[in-house]
Parts: sequence; structure tokens; C-alpha cells
Amino acid sequence: TSVTVHIAGSNDSPTIISNGGGATASINVAENTTAVSTVSATDADLPAQTLSYSILNTAGTDFSKFSISSSGVLTFNSAPDYESPQDVGGTDGDNAYVVDVQVADASGGIDTQTITVNVQNVVETPIDTTPPASPTGLTYNNSGTNHKLSGSAEANSFIKVYLDNGNGVFGAGDTEIGTGTTNTGGQFANIDLAGKFTGTKTLFVTAMDAAGNVSAATSISLTYPAGVSGEAINLAIADPSAGLSDSFVVTIADVPSNWTLNAGINNGDGTWTMQTSDPGALTVTTPEGFAGAAVLHINMTWTNADGSVGSSYVFNNVEAFAPDTPIFALSADDNLTGSSGTDTFVFAQPIGNNQIYSFDATADKIDMIGFTGVTGFADLSIINDANGNALVSISSGQTVTLKGVDAANLSEANFQFDVDPLTNNAGTLTIADGAIMPFGGSIHNSGTIELGSSGNETSLEILFRGATLTGGGQVLLSDNAQNVIFGGSADTVLTNADNTISGAGQLGAGQMMLVNSGLILAGGVNALVIDTGSSAVTNTGVLQASGSGGLLIESALVNSGSLWANDGNITIHGDAAGAGSATISGSAMLEFGAASDQHVTFDSGAAGTLKLDVSTAFSGSVSGFAAGDKLDFGDVAFGADTQITYAANDTGTGGLLMVSDGAHAAQIALNGQYAAAGLQANAEGSGSELAYDAAAANHRMLGGLANDTLVGGAGDDMFLGGQGNDTFYGGLGNDTFMFAAAGFGNDSIQDFDLNPSGGQDLLNIAGTGINSETFAANVSIAADGADTVIGIGVDSIRLVGVSSAGIDQADFILAV
Repeated sequence: TSVTVHIAGSNDSPTIISNGGGATASINVAENTTAVSTVSATDADLPAQTLSYSILNTAGTDFSKFSISSSGVLTFNSAPDYESPQDVGGTDGDNAYVVDVQVADASGGIDTQTITVNVQNVVETPIDTTPPASPTGLTYNNSGTNHKLSGSAEANSFIKVYLDNGNGVFGAGDTEIGTGTTNTGGQFANIDLAGKFTGTKTLFVTAMDAAGNVSAATSISLTYPAGVSGEAINLAIADPSAGLSDSFVVTIADVPSNWTLNAGINNGDGTWTMQTSDPGALTVTTPEGFAGAAVLHINMTWTNADGSVGSSYVFNNVEAFAPDTPIFALSADDNLTGSSGTDTFVFAQPIGNNQIYSFDATADKIDMIGFTGVTGFADLSIINDANGNALVSISSGQTVTLKGVDAANLSEANFQFDVDPLTNNAGTLTIADGAIMPFGGSIHNSGTIELGSSGNETSLEILFRGATLTGGGQVLLSDNAQNVIFGGSADTVLTNADNTISGAGQLGAGQMMLVNSGLILAGGVNALVIDTGSSAVTNTGVLQASGSGGLLIESALVNSGSLWANDGNITIHGDAAGAGSATISGSAMLEFGAASDQHVTFDSGAAGTLKLDVSTAFSGSVSGFAAGDKLDFGDVAFGADTQITYAANDTGTGGLLMVSDGAHAAQIALNGQYAAAGLQANAEGSGSELAYDAAAANHRMLGGLANDTLVGGAGDDMFLGGQGNDTFYGGLGNDTFMFAAAGFGNDSIQDFDLNPSGGQDLLNIAGTGINSETFAANVSIAADGADTVIGIGVDSIRLVGVSSAGIDQADFILAV
């Protein structure tokens, strides 16, 4: 009998085995992390079933703070903070977070576990979220190729400088133009800015600490107010708080002692302090007799709405023009103030966006110079701006705003076009260190115009179309390389008719044409550099160097006047044309860096150098070349193949020096009497130097029809006095004095040597036809005091200091 047994299966529930298994578990985890544990379980059923994991929404637990994945990974939803516990399970706030987890199989079997997650404290490094203080003590340095900024901020912080985009508020649209770092003392110095900035500009400066916190921005504004001396000049200070404050503490430094402000207290040390609600109303007044420019350094502070302190700096370039002279605007954004009299405001292209304060529409004029297509009143656009001020527009970015003047009150009488302005200066006009001042037109300067740089760029801008200096005065540049005279555009012309321009610095700065009929003198330890860009310098006057800094001409030169290296070097890098004259005095060097047709003279007693970098392109001449002087051939390398020859001309008044190294050959016209034997070559650097040693030369000295004085050297010289009563100095060597024919006059020889061992001199009378047989009948030798007088017909030869007892026929060269 068979029996069938049916076994009824039952489901086995899964069992949690992680964290020790059981109904409860305790886990320790570090704060600031989200990972907790992985819940795992087993199931006895075969085949194995898929298990699922979940969190039970058990009241009194912290279920909402946890998540569990399908594979049992348990995590905090956000990392717990031990210092700020958020648990509610168990005892609230004790950093013990309670959560019930459940595992289930597909047949409904479950297991649960209550897990207590104990959050452990971690010793944390505090996170610095406090921004550093805003930079302070900002100073602006306008010297060098790019301008620079210095100041103070938190030690070891990173500094950024931005250029305002035009709205006066620091923001994302501003352009970064410079970066730097502070030292351990919190100082940053001369951060290089991306350019040179003229006209009204605002820069923003921030500091970032090591934690990446960025300070609030400090602003520094560049403003250029101008007006008339003796009357109030608006300082053109904008509201630095962008309208967020109505009270400012203002400190103005570097105020000259005899200048006054319209508000505040004079502290007696060059500073003024004041509290004002309207910094835009501040004015300064210079003495009436003052003319020039100076920089005021202004600091403003205020309290922001959040209680923080705001700070702003202003680099304020004040230009004061003498009464009854034009008021000139810079070729940039400028701010001009009218006087109580009748004023002419001069704007020469190019300009920026300008403002005029105190314009009198019943009397004042605006002179527009050089603007293309603007020749009359009808060519201007004149409307009121949003503030009711007359806005005169020439083109985009070239405007003049007349503060407080309605456009309807302007007429053709208020404008003139291309009228040459006239400025008279009989006193001293001073442009102080770091300042700039513009001029144009006719400048009758019978006084002095001073540029006084002591390290900051100090500038005189010549406005388009140019300026002409007359009056015989001086333009005096201090001995500093940062003095600059430049043009408003590259085609602006400075014409120096009769002034003396002297000192150190730059004339042109690559942006000005120069025509000189006066004196330009480089007299400083620092160089005076003339750089007119692609335009040649025109000189009909004198270009002189007497200082150790020398005169450096970077451009081409057309010189029909004079160059004078007077114990100071002159270097000309461009071509030198015009066939002018040049003189070398003392130990100076005159260097031509390119082609030259100048006529160069070594001064008597000089020990100078003429350096020809391209000697093959020298077509001028050289005079006065003597012992101690040097010719430096920059393109001829002296060596084994060097050939030096000299060919005198037919008259003996000069000749042609030829120098060749086999690859380069130079020909130099020498004026004077030379011999090839006296030319001494010495290698010097990559070129070669040539000197003249008179002791090694035999000279041929020629006189003329008049009474000549002929001086020999240390060689065996030959003298031919010609007619007239001539005087000879033979010097050393065996010299010959030739008397070619009757009628040579009554001559004298000051140092005739009749000692054969010391240098026997001879008297050559062969040209008279006297021979040994006729000598006694035609030549008389007689004593005259300490001298000997030799008579030949009506002519005579006096041998000074020579005894007649030592003279006989052996001292003569006779006809044969």
C-alpha cells in the first residue's frame, strides 16, 4: 500500500544581523558626516527572496532625519552638528538620534531594529567668514609706463584694483586693471595698473584674506579741476557713497599754505578737515598771483546704513590759470570753473566729457579747436540734460556740460572756432610734483615755466594744433626723468621760437612734433630725452648737453642749427639730416646711431669722442680732430684685415680718411692737416676707435697771403708760409721751413733747432735760386740781440733765441 505525504511549507521571516543584530543597536558616528551604517539581514527560505529596507515613522524617533536605500544603506539627510543637536528621540538635544529600521521579504515577513546613532564631537578649525577691512591710505603714482597704486590693508591679503564702468558704483561690470599683495605689515606698494589714466576716473580697490573673504571696496577718484587764480575753483568731487549718506568727514592734504578752502579748518600743517553733506560744493582759491598746478590728496569717510564705515580717496589735480588768460581743458574728462570776469574756455580735440561751473552765458566763450566738421555754431548739438544743464555735444564721448546754464540761454556769441589762444606769462608758472597742466596756441613766455617732478610724473600737455613759445623766457625742468612735455595728439606741434628749455625728463614722449629755434639744454644728472615718434625733430637753434645725463634724441633729426656736446653726451638714434654743425667740447661723446650729414668740430683742448654707429652712412665732415679725441666706428671691426688710409687734398687743408675691415668701408672728410702715420687704431668693444697722435705724424703746414701763424707737432714737419709776415712754431722733430721765392716777407721761427742730435731743422731757400756758389753774396747772417736775422734781399728770417755763431750754410737747403 502506498502512502502520499504532503508537507505544507511556511514562510521564514528575515532576521537583521547588522550592528550586532537584535531588537536594538547603538552606533557612534562623527559629526559633520552623513554616513551612518549599512543594515543587513538573512532569510532562511529557499530560493532566497528579495529583501527590502525601510524606516518606520515611529513617533518619538528621529525618522525624518534619515534615509535608507534599497540595499540598506542608512544615512543622515544632512550632516549633524554636535554643537547644534537636533535630535528628539530619547532625550531631546543629547546628540543621540533614534531611528527604527525594518527589513521585509516578498511574503510579508519582517524584522525591525531600533538604532541609536550617537553623534561624536569633532574638534573643528573655526571657519573665518569675516571679511577684512577695506583698504586705506591709498596713494596714486602717475609715473612710469603704467600708473601705480599703493596703500594699506590686512596683512598678507590679496589686492585687486578695478576701473569703474562709469556709474560710480562698484559692481560686476567694472574692469580689473591690477593685482598685488600686502606684506606682513599690511602695506602694498606700486601695484602696476594696466595703463595711464588721465581725466576724471574712479578706481575701486578690494582686499581678500586667506579664507577668501573680500572686503568692501574703497574708491580712489582722479579729478582735474581748473579755474582762475584768486577765485574759487570747484574741486569737482563726486558723492562717493552713491547717495547713501548725507554726512561726510573730509580731510584734504598737501594744501599750499596760502591756498584757502570754502569750508573747514586749516590745521596749519598742509591739511584741512571739514564735515559736509555736499562734497561737490567744495572749492579752493589760490593767491591771485599764482599760476600753475598742484595735486591735493583728499580722503572722505562716512557711515553706511549697516553701520560700516565707507572710505574714498581723491587725487585732485588743481590747475590755476592767471587772470585774463584762457582756461584750457585737458584732452580728457575735465572740470573747469569760470571767474567773475570774462572767460574763454579752450577745448582742443580730442576731449572727453567735460563740465564747466560758473559759466556766464552773457559774457563767456568756448573756443573749439581742431574738431573735424565743426566750424560754426550750427555744427553743435546743444540740449538740456536730465538735470537741466546745457549739454554741448560734438560727437560721441566728446561733450561739454555747462552746470546751471539752460541751453536756451546759449547763442552763437558764446562760441568761437579755431581761434588761436594767447597766454602771457611774465612771472613763474609752477607745475608741482605729480601735477599736469595744458596749454596751446601762442605762449608769450618772458618769465619761467617750471616742471617740478621729484619722482611723480609731472606734465605739460601741448594741445592740438600746438603751441609756440616766444618771449625769450625759460621752460625749466627739474633734474628728474618724470618731467614730461607731450602733445594732445601725435601731430601736435611745439615750436620753441626763442625760449630756453632746460633740465631733465621727456620732450614729446612719442606723441608730439618739435620745432626748435631756441636753446634746448640737457643740464641734469638725468637725461633729457626727445622723442617725437615717427616725426623728425627740426632744429635751427641749439641742442646742447652739459649734464652727465646727456641729451638723447630717439627720433630722426633735421638740424640746420647747432648741436653742442658740451661735457655732456648727445646721442641721436634716428637719421640726422640738414647739414648742420655739431661741436664736441670737453670729454663728451656725440653719437650718431644712423645716417648723418652733420659737420662736426672737436673744440680746442677737447678730449671727446665722435661715435658713428653706421659710419658707412656718414656724409658730413670732421674738424679739429687732435690728440685726445677719438673717432669710434660702430660698424667697423678693427683686426688683421683693417686698412686705414688718409689722402690729403691738393691745398693741404684737409683730406679723406678711409677705414675698412674688409666688409665695411667708411670715408670721413677731415678738415685740417693730418698724416696717415698719426692715425692710431685701438679695438673698443664690438666696434673700433681711432685716435690721432701728432707725435707720430709729419705735417705739411701751409700759409697764405696774410700774416700766418703755423704750429707743428712732434713729427718732421714742413712749413710753407707763403706771403705775409709769418710766425712758425716747429715743435719737435726735424722740421723744414720752406721759402719758395722772393717776396716771402719778414718771417720768424720761434723754436729753430740747430742741434742735429736734438732734431736738426733746416731752412729751404732753393726756390730763390741761391746755390752754394751764390750763397755768400745773397744771404746775410747777423746777430740782433739774442736772435739771428737772416737777410735775403728785402725779405728776412728771424731765428728767435738762436745765436748767429751757430748758423752757417749747413743749416740751409740750396738750389743745385
